[in-house]
Amino acid sequence: MFLEEATLDQVESVRSRLISIAPGGFIMLGRTPARGYISYEGLIAAGKPVEPDVAVEEDDDVIILYTSGTTGLPKGIVLTHRTRLTYCQWCGLEYGMLFDGVHLVTTPMYHNVACFLSQTQFYTGGKVIVMRKFDAADCCRLIESEKFTSTFMVPTQLNLLLQLSSAEHLDLSTVRTLITGAAPLSTRTKEEIISLFNCDLHEMYGLTETGLITNMKPKDALRKVRCVGQPFFHMEMRVADGQGREVQEGEVGEIIARGPLLLRTYYKNERAYRDAMRDGWFFSGDLGRVDGEGFLHLVDRKKDMICSGGVNIYPMDVEEVLHSHPKIQESAVIGVPDDTWGESVLAMVVLRSGSSMTEEEVIRYCKDNMASYQAPKSVKFIEALPRNPSGKVLKRELREFFWRGRESKI
Repeated sequence: MFLEEATLDQVESVRSRLISIAPGGFIMLGRTPARGYISYEGLIAAGKPVEPDVAVEEDDDVIILYTSGTTGLPKGIVLTHRTRLTYCQWCGLEYGMLFDGVHLVTTPMYHNVACFLSQTQFYTGGKVIVMRKFDAADCCRLIESEKFTSTFMVPTQLNLLLQLSSAEHLDLSTVRTLITGAAPLSTRTKEEIISLFNCDLHEMYGLTETGLITNMKPKDALRKVRCVGQPFFHMEMRVADGQGREVQEGEVGEIIARGPLLLRTYYKNERAYRDAMRDGWFFSGDLGRVDGEGFLHLVDRKKDMICSGGVNIYPMDVEEVLHSHPKIQESAVIGVPDDTWGESVLAMVVLRSGSSMTEEEVIRYCKDNMASYQAPKSVKFIEALPRNPSGKVLKRELREFFWRGRESKI
């Protein structure tokens, strides 16, 4: 285990339970390690530039990454050397991450995108800068000082950048590639980001289990709404019904994928792996549709879909309308118990700084811009949405308050 001095108390609190780590296996970065810890610099100085006599095969396991846990407990995703090397080659080609590149990491390194894009930049021979914690103002300073050529940011981070008055004065001339994903990018945010960054904007879609499934190339960014592009290199994608059969063009179904980037298994959870894999296809749990050009449009998470009076309502449709209002910074739409309809639509709304709205104004705006049955029946104003460290909204936490103690959660 490698640790910094700032995390010493955390490690000490669990050290007695870390029985798989030998007593001499705790290595601390810094000049003076604590008692019982080995100096990282001392370890490096004592090392020899000799390749270790260890056989490593392409199909050996290399890393375990964890699911986001937005809809349930996280699962450990086992990936192989071959999978990660393939990622590096294809992402370097798709995103132009070359030997002269400088990549800025703004999300946690245990998040799959931060992990594989960093590895891609190292693989092609470049520089990687890691933010300890994302802060929009600090990010702006790094843009100016480090002249990065590529970065990945989730929509929440992009929205925070857009709110900075200093953003429009940034020198962004070195930025070649801006990648986003992990959550839906609203149309308004996309238009503002393209206006701010004069570079290639890519919208990726995939899961840690599948790797990249699709990528939206810059040339299609503005002509396609809430779309995540076409299949990535050598990846196959379908939109299927409950039996795994491909649905008709334009119909909503579950997104399934197969290809060289898929996980090997879930760590100590073969049952979950078998449930997700059918005939070589991974069932994502996401809902989407494919248009006439073969572009994938995200509809929602299967588990997030609201069934009100027997009618399916997709929260992303409602959130897209809410995000188009100039006073609304972000929102999350969930289904809450309704004795008459089974579920009703609740919008959790975060307003922009200095703005005010009433529940009636929000509901009326939605009804003016979408079908009446889709509009929220109630609105709750909150200061911030609960998110995991990779920026995804934890809707299960929002729902838990309303569904607690009920036998049925739909």
